Amino acid sequence: MKIYKSIVDERILHDFSKIQGRSLMNHVANSYDIETAISFASLFCPEIIEVDDCIFISEFYNGNIMELRKLYKNTKDIEMFVNSWSLQSLVKECDVINSSGDYIEEFAKAIQYFWQLRVNSLFPSRDIVVEIGEEIMGEEGLTVTLYQKGQPK
Repeated sequence: MKIYKSIVDERILHDFSKIQGRSLMNHVANSYDIETAISFASLFCPEIIEVDDCIFISEFYNGNIMELRKLYKNTKDIEMFVNSWSLQSLVKECDVINSSGDYIEEFAKAIQYFWQLRVNSLFPSRDIVVEIGEEIMGEEGLTVTLYQKGQPK
């Protein structure tokens, strides 16, 4: 038997304040309803739009490509700006206080993994990077963004 580990470290479950299962999958099944599960699926596999050769998470795009072209010199910077998302903004204030940085980092790795799968499946011929870092494009704390590598204006 060969085991292929999850991208999330299963040991983190033991640090949870309210363990509701024997595994992370079991914890989710015991903690959330179907509407929440569907919402999480959308979070991990978001709607993507393409505007003027730019790739955006549609939730973050405001329809302002002309303004963005004036502010930023290249497609990469436009995409990084629009697609940058502070992961701390997702969690409730009490969750931030009660959780360690490990939780946010594990979540960031999962977002990165699934967003990368998503853009690779939609745009197999493009070199799209899903990056995690601190305060990318002025966002607070740990941030995720995506952009096309080496994309000209």
